[in-house]
Amino acid sequence: MLKYFPLPCAIVDIETTGGNVTYDRITEIGIIEVTEDGVKEWSTLINPRAHIPEGIQLLTGITNDMVNAAPYFEQVAKEILLRLQGKLFVAHNVRFDYGFIRNEFARLTYTFKSKLMCTVRLSRFLYPDQDGHSLEKIITRHQIYVTHRHRALDDAKATYKFMAIAEEEKGEAAIKEALKHQYRKESMPAQFDANLIDELPNAPGVYYFWGENKELLYIGKSVNIRKRVLSHFTADHKSSREMKICQQTRNITFDKTTGELSALILESRKVKELQPIYNRKLRRVSTFYSIQLEEGSDGILKPQICAISEMPLSRQKLYGLFPSNKKAKHAIQSLCDEYSLCYHVCGLEKPGSRACSSYQLRKCKGYCVGKQLALQHNVKLLDSLGALALKTWPYNGPVSITEQDASGQQKHLVIDNWCVIGVADSLDEISELLNQKLNPQIDRDTYRYLVTAVFSKDNAVVIRPIRGSL
Repeated sequence: MLKYFPLPCAIVDIETTGGNVTYDRITEIGIIEVTEDGVKEWSTLINPRAHIPEGIQLLTGITNDMVNAAPYFEQVAKEILLRLQGKLFVAHNVRFDYGFIRNEFARLTYTFKSKLMCTVRLSRFLYPDQDGHSLEKIITRHQIYVTHRHRALDDAKATYKFMAIAEEEKGEAAIKEALKHQYRKESMPAQFDANLIDELPNAPGVYYFWGENKELLYIGKSVNIRKRVLSHFTADHKSSREMKICQQTRNITFDKTTGELSALILESRKVKELQPIYNRKLRRVSTFYSIQLEEGSDGILKPQICAISEMPLSRQKLYGLFPSNKKAKHAIQSLCDEYSLCYHVCGLEKPGSRACSSYQLRKCKGYCVGKQLALQHNVKLLDSLGALALKTWPYNGPVSITEQDASGQQKHLVIDNWCVIGVADSLDEISELLNQKLNPQIDRDTYRYLVTAVFSKDNAVVIRPIRGSL
């Protein structure tokens, strides 16, 4: 019976088909209920509706044959809920077990919530000089007898025995201090120094998650760095990727910005420059490709794919920014199929004596066989490209986009033709940037952010033309 830990509590352990909280499933659950009336043990195998990998079978001893006759989670969900509801949820690396159980209930459209206690963090606080705090290390360290390691109820029993041993060895004051520390930082992973959160600002900027050996895991941005970072940890059970990031994080650093736009642009640049492990959306591209139209001698408009490293100064219309020639060609084909355009005209097939293959499939309206006028095809092509059209730079030259933070500090983003020239703290620095005659590169993500800033009615930024721009 526990003396110093909050009661009632439920000590939980689960076995699963794997470590991915998003799609792996529970195969067994063990619960030890500790109340004022005593201790109750309960466990059950669960049919995961999924194959258990051979390596997991060898580790746990739970085979596919064993779970085939077991109940589904929904058949024991009420029993589990009755045993957990209203109790402190205790587990070794609690975010793992809690995340899986919450997701199982979420599949039944039920939101399960509980106050948590992690015995990994408990061990770290009470035994800081010990080498390792895994359940295996704790079992060895305290000579805890376990009948079947990696079975849910036996591992839950080992966790319960560790709590009882900690009470005897450390006493009431130490246990209460450990709980006080844990509840203050209960959403943080066990291996993470939660005090780092206190150093994060409630201000816009970019933050960096670092793993072991200063390995960069993730870069993010927010108008409130501290609030956004905390949201990663409180929602880590919803995504396997979030859980991996949070479990591997050992340090967090940040760069403050004066506003959201500069945070967006800095994040995009840093992701492409530093290539963190878990950032996938923003990628470094040295040369983009776009589509422009050329008019033939017969009056037909033909899409041409062109490589661009910077936005052209001419007013020629461009359509889309693609990371490769192949992606641009795929976009043209998709538009042809959707708008019944001719493959010959759009450069997907070489013109010949025969109709294009799209016409043979009854999609093309027949320009290639003389059944459609050039004007008709041109109208359809322009209509199809409309959504991809890049905005024309609305100024005659560079502009400064000024953001101001809560303290009144200002930063000036110097932009020309959708490209970032630099960031200045004063008007004098703006002139210095322009005099450097830099050759800024086009960036698709930055283009999108700037278009939103320039054409929206957001009062968070002030746009001023430079050198007589309109």
